[in-house]
Amino acid sequence: MTWSVSNRERITVRNIDTELVCKIKTELNVPQGIARILVGRNLTTFDSCKQYFRPDSSNMLDPFLFRDMKRAVERIRQSLQSGEKIVVYGDYDVDGVTSTAVMVKVLRALGAQCDFYLPNRLTDGYGLSESGIRQIASGGARLMITVDCGITAHHEIALAASLGIDSIVTDHHEPKDSLPQAIAVINPKVATETFPDKNLAGVGVAFKLCQALVSICDADASIWNNLLDLVALGTAADIVPLVGENRIIAKIGFKMLSNPAHPGLAALVKQQGLLGKHVSTSQVVFQIAPCINAVGRIGDPRRGVEMLLTNDASEAQMYATALRDANVERRTLDNAVADEACVWVQNNCSPDQDYALVVGKESWHVGVIGIVASKLVEKFYRPSVLFSIGTDGLAKGSGRSIPGVHLLDALDKCSDILESYGGHAAAAGMSCRKENIGKFRIRFNDVIKSMLQPDDLIPRVVADAEVTFLELSPKFCRIIKEMEPFGPGNMRPVLYCKDLKHKYNPKIVGNKHVKMALIRDGITMDAIGFNFSERFKELKAAENVAMAFSLDENEWNGKVSLQMKVKGFSV
Repeated sequence: MTWSVSNRERITVRNIDTELVCKIKTELNVPQGIARILVGRNLTTFDSCKQYFRPDSSNMLDPFLFRDMKRAVERIRQSLQSGEKIVVYGDYDVDGVTSTAVMVKVLRALGAQCDFYLPNRLTDGYGLSESGIRQIASGGARLMITVDCGITAHHEIALAASLGIDSIVTDHHEPKDSLPQAIAVINPKVATETFPDKNLAGVGVAFKLCQALVSICDADASIWNNLLDLVALGTAADIVPLVGENRIIAKIGFKMLSNPAHPGLAALVKQQGLLGKHVSTSQVVFQIAPCINAVGRIGDPRRGVEMLLTNDASEAQMYATALRDANVERRTLDNAVADEACVWVQNNCSPDQDYALVVGKESWHVGVIGIVASKLVEKFYRPSVLFSIGTDGLAKGSGRSIPGVHLLDALDKCSDILESYGGHAAAAGMSCRKENIGKFRIRFNDVIKSMLQPDDLIPRVVADAEVTFLELSPKFCRIIKEMEPFGPGNMRPVLYCKDLKHKYNPKIVGNKHVKMALIRDGITMDAIGFNFSERFKELKAAENVAMAFSLDENEWNGKVSLQMKVKGFSV
């Protein structure tokens, strides 16, 4: 069976209140297209726009708005005063690694006797484990602080208590109906939580604890302020909405990332060719974060934390090189798995029948299946789950979703088939017996099918504003750049323009991409369609084209010009 799926997309333009657009256009003195973008992001007053463009740490929420925050910091202060050993229990992804580093740095700055523990993805799996708790107890710790994990670890928290260890849980994952019996639970997702911003990453939650701790200890705020680059790195890498507190963190932290004060992070940023340069979300997500993730996927995640903690320049360089090399190895592994998985889908699945993709194999490295699941979603636009099947018959899986499918809700309806599972709307992990993968494939597909209509499986491009070429100017582009950092909740604006004609024939560049010169209103704009070569004939034959695109600057031979990056088109 051959997979054949249309690569066309549905283009719609966001419906916006025109009165509010006129109001913002006048108050801010911006082009109408910019006003439409802002109103579409619910920025409808001068003050909200000011805070959006100029976020400041003074606008951060009071950490004591968390219901258990006072209890948490008082227990930590008790350890500081008595000299008790504290262990930070983290996770092996970038959010977990940065959470661990931030927490340890602050505790040590306040004089704590502090160590950290990270599980190994291959031997321990995600979250708290009995073996990890027993190891922490044998080291003499009396207080454990979890970061980016622990909210569902009822048994492990109880075990820690029985071994004489108090626990403070900081997490951002979805809780179960009941909470673990910890001294304090700090998680914005808890139903009864009083902290208003629910979008923090794990590192954001740990950071709020650090803010509160520094405050109650009457220490200098620079202790936490100097860590915002690490907090921004973990926040961006975990793909949480960059709105509210996360936007403040990212806006300030990304500026710091261009020249980090931490030797390890500086070495990694320099290695990626970003030192002293403007750092974007995509550079964090696709260049910096994968190096830290790589050691968590195929090696020892402690190296990532140790790199972020070291104050020695030569040691920092050694760690950064090890992380880069691990990422090269990881990329080779995930490319090989992706090729195999894509061939399996092409040969065994049908776009008409398969609303979800479930693929598994014994030889696949468990550390890269999440990345490959994302690649399947990108290529086939279906919720996708990949399993790495162990020699003991237990398959470890990782899933990624598309808009309109809450992955965790879907897995709830497959719970009787799975051994374990957890995650978010867009990503999840699970385990399943090898002999049950076929059952899971059928059930999961049926569940996804019940959640979607056929049109939902056609990628949708939503434009923020319809514009003409007369509007598109260097000023327009500068204002868009001021909207950075982009990410979920604040995506790079997509513009829409119709009645475009070719000034010259389009041409294929780099085998996969289409380069064009488009004209309207007597103005010519360059455009590039990445990975649009399959639709080259359609584009070339069109007399009139409507384009959805993002606007960017292109530098060539020292000359900077505006360029359209095509997201979709119709003829």
